[in-house]
Amino acid sequence: MHSQLERRLLLRQPFSTSQPALFLDRDGVVIEDKHHLHNPEDVELCPGVQKLLSYAKQSGWPVVLITNQSGIARGFFSWKDYEAVTQRLLELLGDASPLTAIYANGHGPDAAPNSWRKPSPGMLLAAALELNLDLSRSILVGDRLSDLQAGKQAGLCWVAHVSTGHGEAERDRVLAWHHQHDTTAEAGQVELALLESLHDFPLEFLSPIA
Repeated sequence: MHSQLERRLLLRQPFSTSQPALFLDRDGVVIEDKHHLHNPEDVELCPGVQKLLSYAKQSGWPVVLITNQSGIARGFFSWKDYEAVTQRLLELLGDASPLTAIYANGHGPDAAPNSWRKPSPGMLLAAALELNLDLSRSILVGDRLSDLQAGKQAGLCWVAHVSTGHGEAERDRVLAWHHQHDTTAEAGQVELALLESLHDFPLEFLSPIA
């Protein structure tokens, strides 16, 4: 049985053949971080997101949102509030920028290591299983170190850190984390890109999927 603090919204059927995917954090990457956002009227898209999602669609790349929503465990808002925000997000993206799925968890900082709360890779692993995704060829963009750690633990080949949202405040931690793994020559090292915003995402990484 799935945890009451873990939700998924599947917006298409599983793929018949294994596909790489573009994983995106929500707050601070796809929509502006408003600190425990719960009012759909406050939803505002981040710069570059519609262009990126439109290109991903044209190239055949599934796009999956993965988001920590600790405000639910903390009692700041409910799943009903979260769903209203999600509906507004989908309206703003429109038909030209469809998402494949959204995975969310409402765990707080005391969540078990095997929960869906990032830096656990749980949401990525669930998406791979349920949608038939190839994590070894997948990409992730996040504004927090925990996003990138989740991607690395899931076996992704490439992660990007943006300066939007909490990104500017977390950039030094991200660099220290990546340098530590570089110097220890750890197996399965993930490639890291540093971006100011989604406007800087290298679209050539989303080569068309046959």
